[in-house]
Amino acid sequence: MADPTPSQPRPEQCASNRCRRAARSDSLRRRPAAPGARLCGPCKRALAADLTALPALHEESEQRLVLPARQGGLARVTGHRPDAPPVSDAALDARHDAVVRLASWARLVLDEDPAAGAPPERSVPELAVFLGRHIDFLAAHPAAGPAADEIARTATALRLVVAPPRPGLVPLGRCVEPDCDAEVSLPGRGGDELVLRGPMCGAGHVLTPRQWLLMNHRQSTLETKESA
Repeated sequence: MADPTPSQPRPEQCASNRCRRAARSDSLRRRPAAPGARLCGPCKRALAADLTALPALHEESEQRLVLPARQGGLARVTGHRPDAPPVSDAALDARHDAVVRLASWARLVLDEDPAAGAPPERSVPELAVFLGRHIDFLAAHPAAGPAADEIARTATALRLVVAPPRPGLVPLGRCVEPDCDAEVSLPGRGGDELVLRGPMCGAGHVLTPRQWLLMNHRQSTLETKESA
């Protein structure tokens, strides 16, 4: 009798939070990591897309630092210095966090990758380009999952500053992101805004089509239990 064929080793699972959440669902499967990496192909491409988008998002967010002047304010008294314009705390925080987080991951690459080269300037464009150039190293690092998740949150925070959700949203249910209970909504009128943005929760998580299906499945299950 021939020896049984040895079983193939199970591929390492993607380390991103998005795929880890899918593994806890009955309807989705966690994707295996790409060869030589700790992220699956889609999550690695999403990381690359976020790094590519960050410089423009950071530049555009500068235009949102000063809040629009309130209408009907008190008239300025002659001889007094005008009040400073109101500043957006959300824009300040998002811009500051972007620099701090990208610099932290760039430092990891510089400390551990012998081929990292010269350190980049401490600016979002330089840091994002540097990390994008070393994305293969970052995707294979034991901290690849946290890196992808944190950079995704950084990009989402800047997107919310640049294009905050408009009123007239249709609630869809609770967010499927771990430890997030915010309401997910869609533009009431649909159209281009729906195509470009997709469903987003109040905390800024933009749902992928798979996450949307998961949320719909969970909502349907909950409604079935309540009607039983």
